[in-house]
Amino acid sequence: MLSLAVFVGIAGVAYSHLCLFSPPQRGSMDGINKPGAGDCLLLTGPCGGRSRGSMVTKVSAGQKLRVTFQKNLDHWDHTPGDFKIKIGDETGNMQTLSTIRDHGEPSLYVYSQEVTVPSGLPAQSVLQVTYETKNSNAPAVFYQCSDLMVE
Repeated sequence: MLSLAVFVGIAGVAYSHLCLFSPPQRGSMDGINKPGAGDCLLLTGPCGGRSRGSMVTKVSAGQKLRVTFQKNLDHWDHTPGDFKIKIGDETGNMQTLSTIRDHGEPSLYVYSQEVTVPSGLPAQSVLQVTYETKNSNAPAVFYQCSDLMVE
């Protein structure tokens, strides 16, 4: 029983994930229907080391934008973490549009939040979603980005 608990603890640290469905995340979405999807494990900001891709979502200042993402693997540990939806430039200069509290929803739980695209953004902007776990036994932050063209 102890070895199972150790394995689960190690797997939880090694395979923590956040997946961005809409607008679509950089890279693929391989395996997102299973907890621990490798394509959703990005630990470096602002965009997990992934470069701007060919999939770009066109938006306008003032537009309502529905952001849908998944807690691919749960890291709630009695101290609620946060999911933050941010927008900004490729350097990581981001403005927070919404914060959603992690209340211990299970792995594969899907969140959806409507945000308003602010004015004054560069034409090539980035929408970023982060999962700040506030769990000392897990990585501090997971990242996903989607490329935007602001018109």
